[in-house]
Amino acid sequence: MHKLKNNKWLPVLMVVSIVAIAAFQFYWLQKAYEREAKGLERQTNMLFAETVGALQGTKLKLDRVNDSSRGPDILFRNLNGHHRPPGDKMVKMINVMLKRAKDSSRETIVMSNGQQVDSIRIIKKGSFPGRRERIMQFLVDIDSLQDSIRVKELQTAYARRLEKENIDVPFTVKRVQANDTLRPVYNEVTLGFRNPITYRLDLGNTTGFLLRRISVPVLFSIFLVAFTILSFYLLFRNLLRQQRLADIKNEFISNITHELKTPIATVVVAIDALRSFNANLNAERTKEYLDISANELQRLSLLVDKVLKLSMFEKREIELRYEELDMRKLVDEVTSSMRLQFEKQGAQVSVNTEGDTTLEGDRLHLVSVIFNLLDNALKYSPTNPKIHITIGESGARLLLTIADSGIGIPAEYQGRIFEKFFRVPTGNLHNAKGYGLGLSYVAHVVKRHNGSIRVESVEGNGSRFIISLPRHKA
Repeated sequence: MHKLKNNKWLPVLMVVSIVAIAAFQFYWLQKAYEREAKGLERQTNMLFAETVGALQGTKLKLDRVNDSSRGPDILFRNLNGHHRPPGDKMVKMINVMLKRAKDSSRETIVMSNGQQVDSIRIIKKGSFPGRRERIMQFLVDIDSLQDSIRVKELQTAYARRLEKENIDVPFTVKRVQANDTLRPVYNEVTLGFRNPITYRLDLGNTTGFLLRRISVPVLFSIFLVAFTILSFYLLFRNLLRQQRLADIKNEFISNITHELKTPIATVVVAIDALRSFNANLNAERTKEYLDISANELQRLSLLVDKVLKLSMFEKREIELRYEELDMRKLVDEVTSSMRLQFEKQGAQVSVNTEGDTTLEGDRLHLVSVIFNLLDNALKYSPTNPKIHITIGESGARLLLTIADSGIGIPAEYQGRIFEKFFRVPTGNLHNAKGYGLGLSYVAHVVKRHNGSIRVESVEGNGSRFIISLPRHKA
């Protein structure tokens, strides 16, 4: 993992990038939320003012339209040319007139201490001559209608207006003291002239409504951040896997180089020994050296053949040749060919069969599977190994179990033993030579036969390899 150690900054950079993207998305959503909040505030205040104006117009229609002897009728005829109850525009105009009249009716009083105080002159009937008197008197009379707008009916009317605009937010409407400051208060509406009445709108918790309004950007941000995290995770996992494969490959090259050099060196030594006999050849020694050379060349051939077969399996270049087989006969064939190896290590091999042992499969590769499993059982059993082979059936499938009394496989490695080039660390067991291809080859052959393989092992108590194969070609 030396390369990964040199790239410790990579996960840090990924985390920083994810945090930066998440922070930007949060900032963007916060600004969108603030914009929606300001827009909602403006919209609700405008609708509140319109609702108050509509109620005010309704009151004017109900209380003044039939009284033709009063100022309103004269005012409407003078302003519009014909008799007509005031609408929304008229109500707005009246409110403007009330405000201007209120401002013009103020007088400044100088107190004894020199302080100036504004005071509203009381408008009495007859205070204004002619048409101006009638207009001002009309405004004074209208002032008496402001108190007829009740908070409850204003709340009801405003709720209907919000529902019409699809605005679902809690609110309260209440009367407050009139605001005499110059700073505009947009959520308040003041009505009246001599006795002004101020209605104030207060919105409740609008968070849920605002989040629903920006739900699409929120979902997009969540998707973007999640997609970025997933992409970085997959990238980093693949980098770790590639680094692990590179380390395993380097170890494989080191192991297989040693395995290739050993038989070659042995054969070279045997040939040099034969050459040194010259004419005085010893027949027994010559045969011994030739046997050594033949065995080493056979081991070299098996190694090369195993590498080539595994490579061809991964590339799907090998076509399986299916034929009717008897698994018991295949097992007997392999155990017979390995008899000398069993005797050399003092191994005890037993074979049990249950039910039908026939199936359709590729003879060459299934024999190689059995050979590799038995070879592993010998290599990873310290002394006098006991190997038990069971052939049985399970419905339409055949089961082959090979159990040994070896050193077992630690639990943390059992999920990786079928990976190419992987070898379980064996500590001080130096006679367990290999290159991490045997079990990978076995798994490929079983998979190509549409079968499955699994291992059951306890460290120090041996291992059981269980292979399940379909009886007939799929």
